[in-house]
Amino acid sequence: MRFKDANCAFYSYRPEGIYAATFEEVKKVCDENFIESCAWYNATRAGKSVREANAETIARCKECGGVPVLRLLPPSFGKESYTREELEHLAKVEGAAFRIHPQKDAAPITEWLYDWMIEVLEESKAPLLVLVWEYEDLSPLAEFKAKHPELVLVLTNTNQWLNRQYVAMVKKFPNVYIETTNLIEYYAFESLAAEIGADKILFGTGMPDKEPYDRIYQMLYCELPEDQIELIAYKNFERIMERGIKR
Repeated sequence: MRFKDANCAFYSYRPEGIYAATFEEVKKVCDENFIESCAWYNATRAGKSVREANAETIARCKECGGVPVLRLLPPSFGKESYTREELEHLAKVEGAAFRIHPQKDAAPITEWLYDWMIEVLEESKAPLLVLVWEYEDLSPLAEFKAKHPELVLVLTNTNQWLNRQYVAMVKKFPNVYIETTNLIEYYAFESLAAEIGADKILFGTGMPDKEPYDRIYQMLYCELPEDQIELIAYKNFERIMERGIKR
């Protein structure tokens, strides 16, 4: 079976006790498990600026053909953020996706904070990855999404405490998707596909902070029709993350 991973990261250093960390190490795990492509995020937070970490991600993705996921900071962050011209190039030419940390960066997605960046994301259809576990309540995110139906959101690192909220959000609003990193329940893929549709689910592993094998085996042995399995395993990734942009 083919896989494309919507939630994969690497480090520029080795955190203690982790089975793989560097890009080369994580890429080797991908190759050994038929993960053909990834949306790569640089999880390094020490010793590099945001721009430096993002530039490394872009360079790595040029090597392997993956999708760079860039940490996005609002315009008010100055030099660590991007100009409009830079953001448009990253989204439309480099084919980047973006990721925000509402809690860690104290930068929840709001009109007054992200300003013109929202328009660029809407126009380019560049996915915005949002870490669900950084929210105690998804209501502010849902209220924002109601005003921006064209914005593509991928809810990552979901948790069981907010499962009713994020499922309702995917059903209520267009262009909202869920990746599978934390779908640990028995028959989770089957249940979620029945609730929101297989076209709304992206295969994701959360590597290297998590091992990929549970999600892989869930896919291999899930009791969905083959066409739905293919949507989750890689076709939704091609449509939403790769977006037909040549890499």
